[in-house]
Amino acid sequence: MPTLFNRYNNQRCLIFDESGNLGNSGRYFVIACIDTHNYKALHNIIKKKLGVAKQLFQELACLHSNEIKAKDAYPCVKYHILECIANKDLSISYIVADLKYIKPALLEDKNILYNYLMKLLIDNLVSEKDNNTVLNLICDNHTTKIASGNSFEEYIKLHLIYEKDYDINLNVVYMDSDDRNAYPIQAADYVANALYGWYEYGDKIYYNQFKSKVYNALKFPYRNFGK
Repeated sequence: MPTLFNRYNNQRCLIFDESGNLGNSGRYFVIACIDTHNYKALHNIIKKKLGVAKQLFQELACLHSNEIKAKDAYPCVKYHILECIANKDLSISYIVADLKYIKPALLEDKNILYNYLMKLLIDNLVSEKDNNTVLNLICDNHTTKIASGNSFEEYIKLHLIYEKDYDINLNVVYMDSDDRNAYPIQAADYVANALYGWYEYGDKIYYNQFKSKVYNALKFPYRNFGK
């Protein structure tokens, strides 16, 4: 078994991915988080189910080495993957930004906006109860199209360890979603895609598969959101 699983075994992992874009098209931008202490179990079920999907739909297998992105997946694949995620021991949190009400100056600096949205979400997930523990923040490294990895890592460590004064062993990890160890990132991709479909297009069929697992649902900016 890869040492990656041993490293995360029984440790808390917050696994992030996003859907939508910051200002180019569409009204909403979503960051989703899967919160779990069992990275291995989530990895194994997504790897197994996507493997079956690739055997059934070989045209999808040709797109990437190890992943089938949610945006490329057939409805039956998305539905089943989300159903499997909902059956695992985890919780889901997310923040959705209504870009219509975000100041243009903030949209121009996508790095700052992305980091700020991540901070708002993480502040609702991390507390003094996490002191003296290991916390792994696992992100898709394609997110660096928006924000440099170092920028976010420094930003969130400064916030949690110095501003919040938490005594946490904090690891910020970037993974390629097509990596053979990154199936949980793919799980977060399916969750984020389902949430985006709900907010952008009013389609709740995929969201309904995991809505019972939602722990935090944040809207930004709250005052005018969706109007």
